[in-house]
This record gives sequence, C-alpha cells and structure tokens, in this order.
Amino acid sequence: MKKIWIIGLTLIVFSCKPQTKNQIEGEKIKHYEMENKHEYNTLVTKDFEVFDIKRFDKNKDESEDYNYTLPNGSRIREFGDQESGYFSNETPKKSLFTISKGFYPNSNIKDKGPKFKDDCEIGIWYEFNEKGILIKETNLDKPFKIIIEDILEFLKKNGADLFSDFTFVNRSFDEKTKKGIWNLRYRGKYKENAGMFIVEIDDASAEVTKVVKILGKEGEKEIIFEKK
Repeated sequence: MKKIWIIGLTLIVFSCKPQTKNQIEGEKIKHYEMENKHEYNTLVTKDFEVFDIKRFDKNKDESEDYNYTLPNGSRIREFGDQESGYFSNETPKKSLFTISKGFYPNSNIKDKGPKFKDDCEIGIWYEFNEKGILIKETNLDKPFKIIIEDILEFLKKNGADLFSDFTFVNRSFDEKTKKGIWNLRYRGKYKENAGMFIVEIDDASAEVTKVVKILGKEGEKEIIFEKK
C-alpha cells in the first residue's frame, strides 16, 4: 500500500511541480481608460441580414466550409447546414477581432457579435427571432472590470504575438458569486521566465492569481506563481 502512495505522489510532483520559496511574485493588470468606443463594437450593427444559402452550397468544399476574402482584405469563413443553421466568421484585415454571426435554417439572422480572434465573445451581442426581429441586446463586457484592451497590453508587455495561434484568451463570470476570471495562454515571458504560459487573472482585483509554465510536449507543467 505504501508503494502505491509513493508512486502516486511521484506522478503528481512530476506532472505539476510546486512553487518554491524563491518563486516570483504576482502583479496587477494595468487598467486603461477608453476615450472612444471599443473598436470591436463598431464592427457589428443591429441591422437585419440574411445568409446566402445558394452561394454557400455552390462554393462549399468537402468539409462543408466556404472560405473567401473580400476586396478590402477581410477573411470570411462560412459553414453550417439546414438542420443546425448557418454561421459566418469575418475577420477584417490586420484585425484581432472577428465578427461572428449565426443564422436560422430559413437564412434569417439569429445572433451576431464580436469576438477576440475566434475564441472569446466580447462586446455587444444582438439576438433576433426567426422573423428577423431584434429581441435582445446584451453587453457581455458589462460584468467585467478588466477590459480586453487591458489584457492585450499585458500580453504585448510579456512578448506575446497577439496574432499567433498560441495566443488564447477566455473569460467567465459566475452570476451566483459575481466573480469574474480571465484565462490566458501565450508564448512569451513572465517576469524573467521565457516559454509557454497559462495565466489566471481575478477580474475584481485585477491581480494575477496563478501562473503555470508549460515545460514540454508531454504537457508537464510547473506552477511558478500561485496566490494563496
């Protein structure tokens, strides 16, 4: 029985190394006051629109996707079907934000709003009924104190390539506890450490609460900071 416990503890130690006395300290995210509207909210309107099913069916590939670029450089990916409805993701040229849209099977708009890249829903989202009438408008930024621009500055300061597939941002807000959490993944640095990191940030205090360094392809991780 003792041997089993020893093996188990050894696996835990090697899969996620604990912090040490010489561990680096945490930090606070700097908040930037926005003089103008968030860029991403200007990308989406509350206007009614329809999905061009005939064009999509004519141009979709074997994976049921239709990818194309507009003359202004915006990249668009369309996908979906008559059962689940249709979807469109449009990324303006040199932009970190994506305009995400969902459509009913009858081609009428269902919902639309901005995302950071194609990962994190942000800003104002609009919802419509099947007849295309606007029924709801939700500001997803409202519960959060930290804004996406604060996160982008943090990432840039730590050497992350914002356009890289290795850079990922997500956030969540618990309505019961009223607690918001931001989760970042990026390749760059944290303090004097370089590599791939997973960073957790408390929205209310703007404090970094946990930093994990990914050590290798096998997924071995090292906790280099964790707030107690």
